[in-house]
This record gives sequence, C-alpha cells and structure tokens, in this order.
Amino acid sequence: MQEQLLFSKLTSNVKVDLCSYINAYIEQHPDTEIMIGCDSQNYAENTIYAVVVALYKKGKGAHLLYRRWKTAKEYTRSTRLLTEVWNAIETAELMRGSGLPKPIWIDIDLNPDQRFKSNEVFRQAVGMVEGMGYKVRYKTMGPMITYAADHLIKT
Repeated sequence: MQEQLLFSKLTSNVKVDLCSYINAYIEQHPDTEIMIGCDSQNYAENTIYAVVVALYKKGKGAHLLYRRWKTAKEYTRSTRLLTEVWNAIETAELMRGSGLPKPIWIDIDLNPDQRFKSNEVFRQAVGMVEGMGYKVRYKTMGPMITYAADHLIKT
C-alpha cells in the first residue's frame, strides 16, 4: 500500500510521499486547492496509467505531482476508462484517510457527447465520483488535470 503513496514532482521527478508532501505544502500555502485526474493509453502489450494531483493556488498556477505505471494491456476500453476513474478516486480516498483536505475536483477524461467513444461509460463514471462524495469535472468543462496526465502517458 505504501508504494501507492509515492509520487514524483513534475518539475524534478523527485519521488515524495504524497500525503506528507501535500500536508507540508498546505501548511505553507493554506489557500491551496487540490485537484486529481487520471488518464491511460494502450501501447503495444501494455496499458500506461498516470494519476496527477494538482496543488492549485488561484492566480499562481498549479504544482503537479504524478504517479505513472504500466500494466498488462487492458483490451476492453470501458474497463480501462473506469479504471482511470477508480485510480483518481482511490488517490483521493488515500489522501482523505491521511487527514488531507478533500479535492475540489476529480477530473475524468470522458466526454458527455454521445458521438465520442468515451461516452459509453460517462454516466457510470460520474456516478462513481459523485457517489464517493467528490465533485466531478469532465471534457467540455474547461481546464482539466487530465491534460497533464495525458502528457505524462505519452512521454
């Protein structure tokens, strides 16, 4: 379980304990808002996932922490997309269990428009996030943390 709490700073790739780092960061910057997003992509025989935790200061931008890993390829798109959502929720729950503030948003990389393939699990994913007590943001709602996760899976 401890391995799940190891994240890297985006700017330096230095590994940090997620909860300890955020706790210290919030002590220095009490107006910080937390946002979480996850994205994934299939490559060859693997699926690559990236969870990003953004520590956002209004008017100042965000400090990003991430965790990136490979698994055996998930061939079923709906399972892969719902796993993304669950990875973001699980990260929020681990943080909450450590006494950290609740994330202001959990971003999901799904589209409410039925013309897009990710729509097949959209309602289910929104229900998962809201059912766990978090606010959800999705494509078409503006800037999202999943854009950073998308970049991380492609590097």
